[in-house]
Amino acid sequence: MKISLHIPPQMWQKIRSSMLALKPDHEEIIGFIFCEKQIDHFQNVRYIPKHWIIPSQDCYEYQSPSGLVVKQKLHHYLLEEYLQNQELNVVHLHTHFGNQLPHFSSVDDRYESEYAKFLTDTFTYQPDLISGVFDENLENYQFRLWNHQGTDFQTIKFCPDWLEIEQNPSESLEEIPLIFSRQKIFGQGFQTQLSQLKIALIGCGGIGALFAENLGRLGVKNWLLIDPDDLELVNLNRTPCAVLEMVKKGWSKVEYVKHLLSKIYPEDNNIMTQKTTLEQMENSQEIANYDLIVVATDNHHSRQIAQELALKYQRPLICLGTHIEVQSDGTPKMFARITIPPVGGGWCLMCGNIINLQQSALEIAPSVITELANTRGYLDDVEAPAVFWLNSICASSAVGIIHGILAGFLNVDEGLDWIYHFPAQEWLKTAPEYLHNEDCLFCGIPSPCQDQDSEENDYGYL
Repeated sequence: MKISLHIPPQMWQKIRSSMLALKPDHEEIIGFIFCEKQIDHFQNVRYIPKHWIIPSQDCYEYQSPSGLVVKQKLHHYLLEEYLQNQELNVVHLHTHFGNQLPHFSSVDDRYESEYAKFLTDTFTYQPDLISGVFDENLENYQFRLWNHQGTDFQTIKFCPDWLEIEQNPSESLEEIPLIFSRQKIFGQGFQTQLSQLKIALIGCGGIGALFAENLGRLGVKNWLLIDPDDLELVNLNRTPCAVLEMVKKGWSKVEYVKHLLSKIYPEDNNIMTQKTTLEQMENSQEIANYDLIVVATDNHHSRQIAQELALKYQRPLICLGTHIEVQSDGTPKMFARITIPPVGGGWCLMCGNIINLQQSALEIAPSVITELANTRGYLDDVEAPAVFWLNSICASSAVGIIHGILAGFLNVDEGLDWIYHFPAQEWLKTAPEYLHNEDCLFCGIPSPCQDQDSEENDYGYL
């Protein structure tokens, strides 16, 4: 069983900068994070933040280089608002003097032990207590989770990164397999992370199959493949290594992509398949077991569901798509688009207009409504055009982005939206600040100030 506290990069940057801005020189400071608890079918536990509070200096009874005490009025508010009313779990962050790796003090042990037992005795749902101690620059840290009796604790992982990938130090010392020998330039850790990375691929058609083939050859062996369709003759011009015999035998797309990946790794692989739509999966929580969600479907509704799951489980999402249109003068316009919304919100596929919610609704509407929409011109009966090479640009570019993230030369904490335009032969890059939308119904995260009324703002919370 693995236990982790995952704070999205943008949120952690705000928490850290707020704590540093409010922290007096050489004095301790405290912060509070309130989390949902998610447990997957492997019994792995992830704590996902929903709110955070950094008290200002007038919230303290006492604050010094060796300890602090916050006002009881603040404590009462936090308990009522986030534990009694929302039944969340609490994380206490505090600093210690110095820049070295901090250690919990005997005072920390006594206070946290008593507080863990107090939470258990006070609230029927028994909230968990996590404590994190940082150096004064909030760079080095340790985290632990207390049991409900306050008698013991265990160390847990703190992850403020885009991806959550466990790396075993002993594995990084192993020799890189010969098949990846020409990737040594990117480092041993890079190859180890690829071998551990788990991908949930939604859509195994023209783009999804190419993406899987490319990323598989880079070193990714753990997959969940989701697609309801079978291979058809019309697919064969843009699905690598697919042949007429597969169509005649009724191969599903998920089995076809599994076959592609199994040819690369006949034995050392872990490939699961779901021949269904994303919304019809019996256990959509299974998505949370995977490090990265990739959606490569040709409809808006499946992308909307994928984005909602990514937000719910705070998993990174990559959306892939292409578009071809021919103008009145016969000139073609072709686009390949790779979009990565920031983990945890800020902007998403819906508020960024990457998908159309009206189109999404019509795609699942009863047939009588769909027919009416067709007559009014809201839907197009003509299948979307597609070509292999444009799909290849989209899929291989997405693999290149993942490569850059893991190798450390590409940062997507604020999100990414790249569009390749042909025949102009140019990459268009949307500035993330133009997509940011705190008022989005799906991903909008109110700042902590927006969680309090005027009376509570008098406490000086950020």
